[in-house]
Amino acid sequence: MYKHNKQLLLHGLFIIASLLFLNGCTTTNEPYVVLEEEAPQPEVITVKAKATPPPPRETVVYEPEHPQTYIVQKGDTLWDISSHFLRDPWYWPEIWYKNPQVENPHLIFPGDELAIIYVGGQKRIQLSRRGETGKTLASGMKVVKLSPRIRAQSIDASIPSIPIESIRQLLEKPLIIDEDKLAESAYVLDSRDNHLANAINDTLYVRKLDTKKGNGRYQIFRPNKPLVDLATGEVLGYEALYVAEAKLERGGDPASVRVTSSAREILRDDRILPIDNSNIERDFFPRAPKHDVQGRVISLLDGISQLGQYQTVVINLGLRDDIKTGNVLQVDHDGKVVIDRNEEKANFKVKLPDERSGIIMIVRSYDKMSVGLIMEANTPIKMGNKVRTP
Repeated sequence: MYKHNKQLLLHGLFIIASLLFLNGCTTTNEPYVVLEEEAPQPEVITVKAKATPPPPRETVVYEPEHPQTYIVQKGDTLWDISSHFLRDPWYWPEIWYKNPQVENPHLIFPGDELAIIYVGGQKRIQLSRRGETGKTLASGMKVVKLSPRIRAQSIDASIPSIPIESIRQLLEKPLIIDEDKLAESAYVLDSRDNHLANAINDTLYVRKLDTKKGNGRYQIFRPNKPLVDLATGEVLGYEALYVAEAKLERGGDPASVRVTSSAREILRDDRILPIDNSNIERDFFPRAPKHDVQGRVISLLDGISQLGQYQTVVINLGLRDDIKTGNVLQVDHDGKVVIDRNEEKANFKVKLPDERSGIIMIVRSYDKMSVGLIMEANTPIKMGNKVRTP
């Protein structure tokens, strides 16, 4: 029994010794730290927004109930006729289809017939029949023959673009003058009878009169109030007060002129310009400016505080802004600034949108300013109103 226990004890010690030996022979690994793997960062991609471009602005829009044909009436203007067909009459040149059979297709006379045609799937307006002859210009249609005769017709008998009587005085007797032209203009030095104030049939002595210009007839005017740009304070020109007309008696410096008509007394230093109606445009066509422009009304030539249709205004845009005769501009009045009492902040102010007041057409353009005829007036047009490309 004792011997058996001793063998078991020895056997156990042998096993323990073997384990310790094996453990000592095993290579000990270096300690290590398990790092938590970082979550992968999402890839950042910059995407340029593909904004849908705004649809092109509608230009030529026909009136829903436009006529298929129209007979030109005496007293019509091109603006009136355009309004029958188009929402915006100044787009007339874009839809006018020239007749190759007509020498000057822009001249339209009472009795002429205009008709809607299609060219390349687009609506156009064409002169289809001359009222005077009854001749149909479209091919394949009946032509009425008249007996041979010579026929002459004054250009003045044609339909004007706008009411000429509304601007005739403005074109023939300018009511504004450029600052540079004023500085160069001739002036009254004295009179033959040495009067301080002169009238019809008096003879005046004039300095710096260019007798080579014009036809020997002159307009006498007086510089009135300056025309000032409301934004910059720049003097753009002057209003001209019409005084009289005169005829050349003798050239030289000083020259002599005789007063042929007068609206008021002629004073020393009144200015003189040749009467030249050769540049009066009668058949210009309304059109929008080539570029977007913005300006202000700086003078009301026919009124004191506000104007309506067929009266004239001066704006602070001119040839240097690429504004030309025939350009059409929209007039806006500034939206009011009102207090929104629903906001938490006291006296919170909101500016209301600008609203359209009317449409003007440029009838004479100077370097720094232009004169516009009011073609449409939704509300009275006032000093300081905005003007812009329609």
